[in-house]
Amino acid sequence: MLSELRRALAVLCKSPGFFVVTVLTLALGIGATTAIFTVLNAVLLKPLPYTQPEGLARIYTEFPTLVEGGLQRFGVSKSEYLSLRRESRSWLSIDAWSNSGVNIASAAQPVRVTASFVTGGTLRSLGVTPHLGRSLNAQDDVPGETLVANISYNLWQNAFGGERSIVGREIQLNGRKCTVVGVMPRDFQFPPGEADPPQVWVPLQIDPANLGDSSNHILSVFGRLRPGVTLHQARSELSTLVRNGIGEMSSHRLDPKFHPVVAYGLHEEVVRTVRPALQILSGAVLFLLLIACVNVANLILTRVESRQREIAIRGALGAGVWQLARQFLAEGLILSIAGATVGLALAAAGVRLLELVGADAIPRAAEVAINGSAILFAIAASAITALAFGLAPLIHVSRKGLHAAMKSAAASVTDTATTQRFRQVLVVSQLALALILLTGTALMLRAFWNAREADAGFNPQGVVTMVLALPDAIYSDQTARSFWTRLDQRAAAIPGVRNVALTSSLPPMNRANYAGTEIEDLAPGKEGPFRTVDYFQFVSRDYFSALGIRLLEGRLLEPRDFAGTSTAVVINHTMAQMFWPQTSPVGRRVRPYSSDQWLTVIGVIADVKNAGVASPTGSAIYFPFTTPLARSDIFGYLLKTVNIAVRSNDHASHIVGALRRAISELDPALPVTKIRTMDQMMSDAQSRPRFLTVLLTLFASVAVTLAAVGIYGVISYSVTQRTREFGIRMALGAQRSSVLTSVLRRGLMLVTLGVLIGVLGAFFLTRFLQSFLFGITASDPTTFAGVALLMIAIAMIASYVPARRATRVDPLAALRAE
Repeated sequence: MLSELRRALAVLCKSPGFFVVTVLTLALGIGATTAIFTVLNAVLLKPLPYTQPEGLARIYTEFPTLVEGGLQRFGVSKSEYLSLRRESRSWLSIDAWSNSGVNIASAAQPVRVTASFVTGGTLRSLGVTPHLGRSLNAQDDVPGETLVANISYNLWQNAFGGERSIVGREIQLNGRKCTVVGVMPRDFQFPPGEADPPQVWVPLQIDPANLGDSSNHILSVFGRLRPGVTLHQARSELSTLVRNGIGEMSSHRLDPKFHPVVAYGLHEEVVRTVRPALQILSGAVLFLLLIACVNVANLILTRVESRQREIAIRGALGAGVWQLARQFLAEGLILSIAGATVGLALAAAGVRLLELVGADAIPRAAEVAINGSAILFAIAASAITALAFGLAPLIHVSRKGLHAAMKSAAASVTDTATTQRFRQVLVVSQLALALILLTGTALMLRAFWNAREADAGFNPQGVVTMVLALPDAIYSDQTARSFWTRLDQRAAAIPGVRNVALTSSLPPMNRANYAGTEIEDLAPGKEGPFRTVDYFQFVSRDYFSALGIRLLEGRLLEPRDFAGTSTAVVINHTMAQMFWPQTSPVGRRVRPYSSDQWLTVIGVIADVKNAGVASPTGSAIYFPFTTPLARSDIFGYLLKTVNIAVRSNDHASHIVGALRRAISELDPALPVTKIRTMDQMMSDAQSRPRFLTVLLTLFASVAVTLAAVGIYGVISYSVTQRTREFGIRMALGAQRSSVLTSVLRRGLMLVTLGVLIGVLGAFFLTRFLQSFLFGITASDPTTFAGVALLMIAIAMIASYVPARRATRVDPLAALRAE
């Protein structure tokens, strides 16, 4: 076999063009498919890394009749959570969590991390054993108990140097004393699929005697089903409990129609938002794999036809079928091993690209890696390829017999009609598949461009942002307002600073509050408008100027509005149209349900895209930082974690350094985090469509290249086979232009048929992209026409090269060769 491999390598080296094209075609198909298979396996197929993850489910409440389309998959209030845990029998455990940023005073310097405040049974319900120490338990969750925490492996390494003595050590968490009782495993993450995963887990310590307002749905809830209980049975029980009036009697009482409880599998929820994008990528890479397979099939067919004489002569000289099979299998083995090796290298590069482009767009991205399954896939694909390359030449001989093969090889001028038709079908298929993929990519590119150029309602250029959080144990609501006022003044005095904005949240990725709000003189009917405002924002006096937000009516906030007795607020255009469509809202009054104070609308601003340019704007109220809006248990957190946005004429690094110094002078223990320009924030907000667009563009480029190579190969082989014909025609007086036209006409026929089939297929298949498109429809005629013309142009260029070669055939040389 070694001698056969050496001989096969020598034969392949005599056809370097065939060898390189075949290996690259195989590598592209195997590499792209392996990379996407790796992602699908890690994200969609691989179970969550917990004990018996199939028994875990998310539990939500909903408000189907509120806002546009209702509030789906909403949070749970503390009272609702306790009622569900107390009354339900289908669940082995029901636990809750709430994520928030915290400041940790480590051995080195203060750090800001995301913490998950969890009920005592959360970590044990997951069945994960800590790397060091113990996990939180029910006793830790008793109100008033000493504060303890589990920390992540990364935080242990980065902030505490990986010291094993960390267990039992006391740290400062948001200014409170807290004892570390355990370090979680290296790859542990909860909640799963978070873009900013928690690194600390702290007991939630819900006090049944002090549950706060039942409208405060701040908890995320999950449960573990009892053995033998299905999710369907658990859902039925939840519906029954709601119908029977579970929960306290209040305006937010659970109700089958207006406020139901729903449950979904935990893994299903983790991948829910990314599943459509990955399914589209799976379809795209399947198209690419099919195109690569068609190209390989064309190469095999060409190779078979060109080697019939060799096979027949070797057979006539006594070579048996097994001897022939051994050599051709050796050739196929070399091609497939080379293709698989390069393909795996491309797959590894592709996975790295996915990490760079889609780290924020793919849940569980850290788990994506080339593993044994991916390698087995590549080996299987290469083994099938080896058999195909090895046995295809012998099938032709076995069907004809050696004598017939010898005669046909000796006398052949052109392919048989059947062979020609089959090769043409392959090329038409390639062109159609490539056009479908290219059309989808063109639609995504136009949608992505539309989103980039859309008016977000603010000007991000020249603005640098950062996040600063005040510890609850040190700063009350009043001292927090005082701190922000002093910081505002110091930041405004920095040389080069034009405007400073302090705000509880920044577009374009705000999280909605969905806060109940009373509107003066408004008595909504069953059809609305519903008295719920999407966004509550605390802002400083220069907020609107710093972000370049336009005033439509009335006036903006002024220094006098930041006095302690001021009741002024600003609303956006959407809220004005929602509650006062026929009149001016200026001078009207509103009151959050949790407040006893009426506030007066003084101005209306242009809509700002709070949740991304492709999402509905939503209603919004802007409060001065000094407004004593509500109790701390509902809106106090908006005052403690603040986004700072500075518009300046100076370089961002200079402004950041000056701001750090100003903050350190006020409180040196405060860590500054998430330092970004607003342009970067805009880019991050489009991470998922950008991820999908980049990969589709990559796949479409490869597909078009393979299709061009395919049509070039068919036309080129046809020209080679018709060399004698062209020589005779030109010897008899045919013009070179007529030969050129003859070859191009054949190419144009194939291209036209491929484009027509492709356009028809794209018309139906691109409909699956509609949810990802912005400012364009899935059947946009301009895009379809442009892609069709582009494919025709590329294919005709690929046809022109061999056609041009046909016109340069020397009639005498061609006849002598024959």
